[in-house]
Amino acid sequence: MDKRRLQKKLEGIFGALTALVIRFRILVLLVLLITVVLAISQIKTLKIDTSNEGFLHEDDPILTTYNGFRDQFGRDDMTAIAIHSDNIFTVEFLQKLQKLHNELKENVPHLWDITSLVNARNTRGQGDVLHVDDLLVDFPHTDKELARLKELVMNNQFYRNMLISEDGKMTAIVVESAVYAVKGESDLLSGFDEDLTKSEQIEEPEYLSDEESTKTVEAIKEIARTYDSEDFRVYVAGTQVITQTLKTFMMRDMKRFMKLSILTIGICLFVMFRRVGGVVLPLLVVGLTVVTTLGIMAASGATFKLPTIILPSFLLAVGVGDSVHVLALTFLNMRHGITKNKAIVEAFSHAGFALVMTTMTTAAGLASFSMAKVAPIADLGIFCSVGVVIALIYTFAFLPAALSLWPLKVRSSEKSSDSLHKSNRMDRLLAWIAEFSIRRYRVLLILSLTIVAVGIVGLTRVYFSHNVLTWLPEDLEVRRSTEVLDHELRGSVALEMIIDTGRENGLYDREVLLAIERLSKEIESDYENKELFVGKTISLTTIIKEIHQALHENRPEFYKIPENAKLIPQELLLFENSGSDDLEDMVDSQFSKVRVSFKVPWLDALLYVPFIKDVEQRFRNEFEDNELSGDEDLTVTVTGIMSLFGQIVHATIYSAAQSYGIAIVIVTLLMVLLIGQVRLGLISMLPNLAPIVTVLGIIGWCSIPLNMFTMLVGSIAIGLSVDNTIHFMSNFRKYFAETHSIETAVNKALMTVGRALLTTSVVLSIGFFIFMFSYMNNLFEFGLFTGIIIILALLSNFFMAPALLRLAVDESEKS
Repeated sequence: MDKRRLQKKLEGIFGALTALVIRFRILVLLVLLITVVLAISQIKTLKIDTSNEGFLHEDDPILTTYNGFRDQFGRDDMTAIAIHSDNIFTVEFLQKLQKLHNELKENVPHLWDITSLVNARNTRGQGDVLHVDDLLVDFPHTDKELARLKELVMNNQFYRNMLISEDGKMTAIVVESAVYAVKGESDLLSGFDEDLTKSEQIEEPEYLSDEESTKTVEAIKEIARTYDSEDFRVYVAGTQVITQTLKTFMMRDMKRFMKLSILTIGICLFVMFRRVGGVVLPLLVVGLTVVTTLGIMAASGATFKLPTIILPSFLLAVGVGDSVHVLALTFLNMRHGITKNKAIVEAFSHAGFALVMTTMTTAAGLASFSMAKVAPIADLGIFCSVGVVIALIYTFAFLPAALSLWPLKVRSSEKSSDSLHKSNRMDRLLAWIAEFSIRRYRVLLILSLTIVAVGIVGLTRVYFSHNVLTWLPEDLEVRRSTEVLDHELRGSVALEMIIDTGRENGLYDREVLLAIERLSKEIESDYENKELFVGKTISLTTIIKEIHQALHENRPEFYKIPENAKLIPQELLLFENSGSDDLEDMVDSQFSKVRVSFKVPWLDALLYVPFIKDVEQRFRNEFEDNELSGDEDLTVTVTGIMSLFGQIVHATIYSAAQSYGIAIVIVTLLMVLLIGQVRLGLISMLPNLAPIVTVLGIIGWCSIPLNMFTMLVGSIAIGLSVDNTIHFMSNFRKYFAETHSIETAVNKALMTVGRALLTTSVVLSIGFFIFMFSYMNNLFEFGLFTGIIIILALLSNFFMAPALLRLAVDESEKS
């Protein structure tokens, strides 16, 4: 009796609020209009960030270390322009290469450094004098000079797999972007900063923005494209190129999704309501929701990142559900002869509490991502949950106000009569479902249990993957270029190791240098002929060996670290005095800190994790544990783009497990609170968990890896599918309390909300299936699996939920 009294009280509250909105509808609409205008004014400041750094929170220790590395040594995410030709060492090719090099140097914005065979470091000695010049400072013209150049290039250890392939048929131009954006730089002063380090360019440095990086990549690609020919085949690759490509596809997909979402939602609404108002008003609700959410997102300083691309289309699909339930009940009330405004009030009175609860469960499922270690996933959780709450507010404020002003009439074909009600196809279908699910409940439960069991087994086969390159179409230029670079030049991404000796001139210690050299060779050897190989290692030892060889008549046997430790600082001083600034890329000014770079192919980041741990452990064992050089302050730090990839993998897997657990616990508690019984609340969760387990099991059986997008399906789906359960269970409780008959209660519940559940599920599933039109493979899979879960959840609520209720009632009667 208390529950029924509470339910009546809640219905009265929601009815009174709706009546109040209708009474002051003009004022309400005016306030909402001002809100939307303010939101629109903020949207123009919304920016897009597809950088790898954007995947991590600003206070993430891995990102802090990486930023410190960039401040000291510059960027490690170089852009490579690889050129394939059978005639690299000819005058014609070298002249064209030089022209391309110079055009890139002069026209690419935000360029910090550019290296190719044109200006590659050529270290040579003449007696005790060390010369460090550009390789083509004296351009070759004769066959003899070209042959000498080819011999020099092919025998240079530094050039190999960096600027020239092992077969001599591919060369590369390596472009390094600036770390910082230089604001207000004039052409007159542009040449006066050459002697400054990367961190001294401006007083308050700002890292190069995603937009500025995009301009750099676009300029490189545009220039390189004009040089591409049959004997000068150009390939552009690198982390920045892949990032810029993802951004381009993301923008295309976002525009496509918005158009398709509005179109499909509009069609579904028209099919259901056959009214202009039934289409326009829900679309206005979700449109206002998207605009307001994006305005809040912009005002908070958040940026659009890869996972948040789904936000607008997601809100369009999810936000329409509340409007559908209200309109369905309003039109039903009007067909029963109730006046328009009273029909609106009774619709909100009947469905208000359920709408609030469904919003809370959906927001809870989405908010489970808000604590994710992956920054854009956390943003997605925050703003999606904010968005669904805003959709509820617009449903309670805008919809009744606008609906009361909208001219609505009951058509003669819609007037209520028992005969028409019984003959309605949808009602007959829902009546059959109610009867079948109650009468054949044992068969349905056995079938459901079998499907879930198969899904659980499939769950054990699920594995994770993070390779943004595979998100793009296989025939895309950047994928082919990356594969070519990985094969011909032995890698396109690097792991960076920082060794800090903790003391000035600590890198003059020969034992430290020998340890770096030995570990580098061991790692290269141990990973040879593996999927993840080390194509090249570059460090201070590379330069030292180069100097030592040059000062000994360039004889190959002297390409080593000097045996006399006293020669090391002397030879490095000669190198510095030669005018070369290449040491700045390797060591700090105190010669206490050194950078070691391991060049590897672009692979699934999951493969990087054990490699990073192995390399880090080897260096720690050598330097920290053994206290090499006798200094306890010596430290080893792993960083670089590959380190970011590794952290993203770890953070994503952790976030997935965390969000699933949080979503299930919170949604279950809300279900128990709504239903008022722990047992029934737990039972009501089974129809929502079963579809998720089933689809994740299918993913496992099909050996499809979970990526940053498909891992979201479970937590998103549980927040959405439980909405159907809430509407069904809310009505079931009401009718069961009135009739004490489970058959009648299920039948009436489905008759009341079944049509709306079907429509919202169709709209939701289609809203997610739209992502299958994406250019990107990861979004295709995300849309496919989430859409399937929504459909299975509807079937589960239509068949499995009544069957479970029948079983629970039978058990209660027996006890």
